[in-house]
Amino acid sequence: MGQVDLLRRRAEGYLVGLVVRYGELEGPGAAATVCHQFGISAYRARQLARTARGVAAMPQILGAVQDGRISADQAGMVSESHKRAPMSERDQQELLELGTWQGHDDFKKTVAAREDQRRANNGMGRAERQRARRSLKVFDGTGGMVVLHGELDPVSGERFKIALGAMSDKMLVDDIAFDPIRTFEQRNADALVALVIQQPAIVPGDADTSFAGVPDCGIRPQKTVLVVSADYDAIEGRLKNAGLIDGTPIDLDELRHLACDADIVPMIFAADGQPLYVGKAQRAPTKAQKLALYKRDGGCVGCGLRPQVCDAHHIQPWDQNGPTDITNLVLLCPRCHTKVHKHHHTIEHDTVNGRYRLKPPARPSPTTHPPPAEQLIAA
Repeated sequence: MGQVDLLRRRAEGYLVGLVVRYGELEGPGAAATVCHQFGISAYRARQLARTARGVAAMPQILGAVQDGRISADQAGMVSESHKRAPMSERDQQELLELGTWQGHDDFKKTVAAREDQRRANNGMGRAERQRARRSLKVFDGTGGMVVLHGELDPVSGERFKIALGAMSDKMLVDDIAFDPIRTFEQRNADALVALVIQQPAIVPGDADTSFAGVPDCGIRPQKTVLVVSADYDAIEGRLKNAGLIDGTPIDLDELRHLACDADIVPMIFAADGQPLYVGKAQRAPTKAQKLALYKRDGGCVGCGLRPQVCDAHHIQPWDQNGPTDITNLVLLCPRCHTKVHKHHHTIEHDTVNGRYRLKPPARPSPTTHPPPAEQLIAA
């Protein structure tokens, strides 16, 4: 099998070398066309032609691919990374040595990490480096399907997940009402299409006809609630430790940028992490309290489902004098909420780490069963 793999790599390398030469003679478009005639998909043909163009200026990589030391896919990763952040010959040699024994997925992570390091050496901040790596590919897959593959920086990715989750949740309500046969993945696909093509057009004459410097394209941007937090150092008089709800750190400059076009809901947390007390005056928590629960619990305390689909549950029932205070509220998804109200689960508070968790009812011990009737008669 090792010999077969080596032959396959050398065959791919020989093909890449031919495509390099053919592209020099006839142009990149012709190279992709002739690759397509080899019986591979149009996307793969374009990818192979792009790899050939990239490695043509990297003799070390081209030689390694032709010798079978690395695969054509690995060569493509290196050439694309070199375009985004040029690497030295030493960097190329180190990647070649790693590519000889690392698998496809591990090598992809290695190339990304080395690129991130080169960008850091060029003075780019972490957020800038992540933003520079953003990408989205849309291409025709097998069976007439359209395939999407994308990578987003943490802030954009969090916004995307929130918007997609909100739209999917709206569709879930219809699913429950009309009981269609639609899987979670299918609902997400439908939600993405709805977000892209079904937003209302901007009404002519609106004062705001552009978004982020982009001219009006006929759709209104989807509004999302993005929860971020930061510590305030009272001694130094500045913010520190900004991050998303899941703990992913973000730069303070990025936080300031987000605050420019956001509705701010200020919240002050005590030293023990407990915010906002409202009392028993109202049963439903306020929007600010829900956001505080998002931050404290991070999701359902039972299964960890994302907070946007969770309900605020009163630990001590409201109709039994349970206050609508943060200390009496936890996030529960609909499934875990049912476990509490119908299957006798309870909420337990860990005083050591301050976390809440869902506790199942105690199961009866086998030793507590009543003794057999014979023993009772003997007694």
